[in-house]
Amino acid sequence: MSLKPHENIRVQVIGLLKRILKSVAREKCSAFRDLTSCTLWKLLEEYEESVTILMPQEVRVGAERRWIDMALGSSIVFEFKAHEGEFDDAERDARVKYWPLVSKAKFFIVTNWLRWRIYRVSTSGLELVEECDKERAEKLLETQIIQQLKEIKIPPIPQNVETLYKLNYEQIREKLARALDALKDNPKVKPLYEAYKSIMGMLYSGSSKSTETLFEDLFIRHTYMQMSVLASLAAALGIIESPEVICSGAFLRADTAVLDIALPYLNWWRAALYEPSLRGDIEEVLDVVIRRANMVDWSLGAEDVFRMLYEYLIERDVRREIGEYYTPLWLVELMLNEFDLRERIVLDPFCGSGTFLVKALHRKIDLGEDPDKALNELVGFDVNPLAVAVARAELILAYWRRTGGRIPSEPPHVYHIDTLATWFGGSILTVPPLSGIANTIASHLQTLVNFNQVRLGSASSILAMLRVLEKNLTLALWFAYSECGFDSICLEKKIETYVERGLEKVRDPFIQSFVNLFKERRLAQSLAHIIADYGGDSVWAVVLTSIFAAILMTRFKPDIVVTNPPWIPVTEFKAPYADKVREYMLSKIRSTVGTEKSGQVLAGADISAAALGKSVELSTEGVAYIMNREQLFYHKSPMLAGILATYLILRDVLENVNAKIKLIDFDFDVFEHGVYPAVIVVKKRWGSTL
Repeated sequence: MSLKPHENIRVQVIGLLKRILKSVAREKCSAFRDLTSCTLWKLLEEYEESVTILMPQEVRVGAERRWIDMALGSSIVFEFKAHEGEFDDAERDARVKYWPLVSKAKFFIVTNWLRWRIYRVSTSGLELVEECDKERAEKLLETQIIQQLKEIKIPPIPQNVETLYKLNYEQIREKLARALDALKDNPKVKPLYEAYKSIMGMLYSGSSKSTETLFEDLFIRHTYMQMSVLASLAAALGIIESPEVICSGAFLRADTAVLDIALPYLNWWRAALYEPSLRGDIEEVLDVVIRRANMVDWSLGAEDVFRMLYEYLIERDVRREIGEYYTPLWLVELMLNEFDLRERIVLDPFCGSGTFLVKALHRKIDLGEDPDKALNELVGFDVNPLAVAVARAELILAYWRRTGGRIPSEPPHVYHIDTLATWFGGSILTVPPLSGIANTIASHLQTLVNFNQVRLGSASSILAMLRVLEKNLTLALWFAYSECGFDSICLEKKIETYVERGLEKVRDPFIQSFVNLFKERRLAQSLAHIIADYGGDSVWAVVLTSIFAAILMTRFKPDIVVTNPPWIPVTEFKAPYADKVREYMLSKIRSTVGTEKSGQVLAGADISAAALGKSVELSTEGVAYIMNREQLFYHKSPMLAGILATYLILRDVLENVNAKIKLIDFDFDVFEHGVYPAVIVVKKRWGSTL
């Protein structure tokens, strides 16, 4: 099998297969009203140029990586040859070198376009079906081979996933919009929507489109995307559950673990299932989402598949206005290459869909780290509830791939945290139903931490505590709900029992302090009422653990920080704690330029410079940040105040630190939004000072 497919043959075969698949899907849709066939037909009819049906697949021969020329999912393997005389070589290679992959297919086909040799794959090897010309091969493919395939799945590449889920999106949106309009004042929905709107209002405060209509539209779009991400993860992992369980994210169970992925904000639609007038619409949406998730051949591997869907659902102009730019994979790899990630705790404080974390996981495993250890050393924060769900799903999917189909026994360290608020003294994020519990926990924790009443230990120890807490809270809530349903008295007893039982043998003083607080303040009672009041939605553990994480992270010292922070001019940043961020920046700037000029310098700065300074302070080894190049030593910039602000902040935080700074400038539009970026890498423990 060749390392490079013959491009002209590949293009011709792809065109032929698409025509045949479209014809077969149309016939099945018309004859049997098969919804999957109807969706495939519509995809190929409306988005033929956007959908990739055949793609190369990697084969490892010892330490060597090679690629088969093309495959239709895992059903048909193609090999392209320039001459008919090479067909025997292709057959021999398939039997010997590439049998581990070929053996999983139903057919193996060799062609030079004019001549075709078609084999059936059996347990004993390859059985020749026919050797023929193109016209006969086309007839066999359309009338027999494709018809014999029980299902046709598309490869899990980002563009395919985006195209699949945006098909008929406006119809899906209308159904969700009707439900939201009817339930907006429902006591089970209103607190979730208002909390979400508050978060989005902070993110979009600098946007000219920040209106009630925008927030409703985002709420619906994010709801649909969270459903799609969760259904896709379930399909990839081969999990079969009720549509409600799948699309709410309460389906991951591994041995003694139950893993939460989603946060409750975007599970508001569950309330519609109890309304006869709305139930049909929501069930139809769930059915469409799950069917589409199962149209993707996740066995072929998938990475960063949900980012393009997010970019489609959120307008480019809106994302640009709020400084939300998604990082190309090559740039992520370039930044990670600056550090040795082995045995290192890596933090992405603005993790978005988790691209840095997923790539770091692969890098760690490639360097020989145990997958469980590697996963436990990655930490992500994001203020966007949808981003938390996507990043958790991406990490679980990457872990599943690298471990040969294992679900992690412990949750990924991705938390719903407003990083800037945590770093600069803002309020802790939480959902209104949990505000009472959050205040109780926050007050208790801050006392313990601020007055050193418990020793938190290393960054690894802090992460271990968070894993123990989330794992046990998730189990307690899930088992209590499974046994008690909506009975709040039963729920309270079971939650308290399971929490105490799960944590009683953990000798850590911090954990025992939490157990005592849990009993004294009757937190089980509050959680029981929340589960009962919110229609059995039991995915609250991530929210609770994020409260702990937000407080503990003030003492958390990661080894490495890599991120693409929000790019927001200081003058446009409207968060409730904006004054505290500005004061932090001014304190660094004043020490050099004095009070009189510090305001002028600050006016040209960006919030990302404050985040950079705090990251450098917290990290033990180094930081890699993507920023607007006009905030990073770009000599041609007409606005030097931003550059000066960044320099002065770094000068202050590195005053007594041996460090090395590296700048990587890009003279092209990496993000395709008109603002050129640059990367700054700060490495501590170096031989010279700044």
